[in-house]
Amino acid sequence: MPAPTSEDAHIYLQLLEMSQQAQFIESRRWVAHELDAENLKALNTKHPEGSVERSRVSSVLGFYESVGVLVSRGLLHEDLFFDAPLGFEHVWARAEVLVLDWQRSANDESVFENLVWLARRYENWRETAWRPKSEAIPTDRPPNKQWGETQGHVGFTKS
Repeated sequence: MPAPTSEDAHIYLQLLEMSQQAQFIESRRWVAHELDAENLKALNTKHPEGSVERSRVSSVLGFYESVGVLVSRGLLHEDLFFDAPLGFEHVWARAEVLVLDWQRSANDESVFENLVWLARRYENWRETAWRPKSEAIPTDRPPNKQWGETQGHVGFTKS
């Protein structure tokens, strides 16, 4: 797979900005730590359509579904997202059983299919591609810019 590009970085930064909005932060926190529906029936009973909690679930799962589309279509480099997955691993740990039951209940694998794909891909990436940062960054590649070459780094000088 080719290295991430500046376009990948731009997309990632846009996702990061979206994920740092106060409402999304609270929704992600709630899904990752308080979601109490182990299946679609429980979700419909405890958090029916139109409820604040259901909106939180839809917002967060929809966000990661969209990320799954970008990663699966090669529009966002997976290494870039998986290296700092914007809380995805915590959300998936809490929502996996619900999402898989949602697919079964709807008898439709396309329900959150990109989210499920992203989760499987992330699990594989953690097992096969992830390395500690000290090992992941090639030491034979010079950085793109030296200290002091960009505005805002006053006081740093080139070595």
